[in-house]
Amino acid sequence: MSLYQKLARKPKQFLTLTGIEWSEFERLLPALQAADEQQQIARKVFTVRHAQARQRQPGGGAPYGNDFPARCLMLLLYYRLYVTQDFLSLLFKAADKSVICRGIQSVRAAWQVVLPLPARVRQQLLTAARVVGKQRQQRIGSLEEFRAAYPELEFLIDGTEQPKRKPQNKQKRKDDYSGKKKRHTRKQLVTVTRSGLIIDQSPAVGGRVHDFKVFKEDHATRGVWQECAGLRVTLYADSGFQGLQDQGLPVECRVVKRATRNHPLTRAEREINRYRSSQRMANEHIIGRRKKYQIAAQEYRNRDEDYDTTMEIVAGLVNLRALNRIRQRTGVAL
Repeated sequence: MSLYQKLARKPKQFLTLTGIEWSEFERLLPALQAADEQQQIARKVFTVRHAQARQRQPGGGAPYGNDFPARCLMLLLYYRLYVTQDFLSLLFKAADKSVICRGIQSVRAAWQVVLPLPARVRQQLLTAARVVGKQRQQRIGSLEEFRAAYPELEFLIDGTEQPKRKPQNKQKRKDDYSGKKKRHTRKQLVTVTRSGLIIDQSPAVGGRVHDFKVFKEDHATRGVWQECAGLRVTLYADSGFQGLQDQGLPVECRVVKRATRNHPLTRAEREINRYRSSQRMANEHIIGRRKKYQIAAQEYRNRDEDYDTTMEIVAGLVNLRALNRIRQRTGVAL
């Protein structure tokens, strides 16, 4: 009996080892298989070595040693537990770790198509907010009355760093060294909602770069926050984002204020900081849920070029659980 068949009989262990419920995996499997078939058709139109059009019909060659559900299970176990691929080759009875590596890479694109990735969740939230805004605007009579009568969308942003192996390149070692963590890291800015959804992750950079500098460069290149134009959005950030209010964003920024040598905080400012810090705690909890997938918590052993794709899939898995909790609590599905 294969590992996949064994875990199918033990839903609780499946949830512990993969991070998603067995019933949810069974629901996603047809969509994953359909997405994988489309990816394989698109990939096999051209030859791998020379990227030229094929002269023979695709479909030849040796098949995978593990079927598609087993390869999906490989990815989930690898991301959740982050054990070595040599160890996974024992679990899946593979010849060596290269079989595991190819199996995981073969299904990544399918997971990216099916999972609720941050960009998709953000678009769904903003679209729903605009629809509700139009409905309420019609009932109330004006957009100003709507903004006064209804609370805004609240987003929380913070940076997270993950340790990585020491690079061999001298300049890379300098760029990736984090003075805060005292080691080499990869850094991302993660934006979340209070309900537990990850709506954005910045491209990863070396740990040497400050969080606010990452934000300014990311905002200048991607322009994610321009999507919020016309909506009432509030963005909470910690004291490392001083000057966020001066970036000309179409959102209301609430940053924890930092005292200076000649300008200590007043009692009112300390009270405001205490409130804003309490609001920001949801961000820490959601980043903690992301780090339950050990590939986002332990020392990163894979290539830096694959980091963004890996964290995108991890965020999609976190969003999948969060959407299920929202659906169970409210009965509303995005």
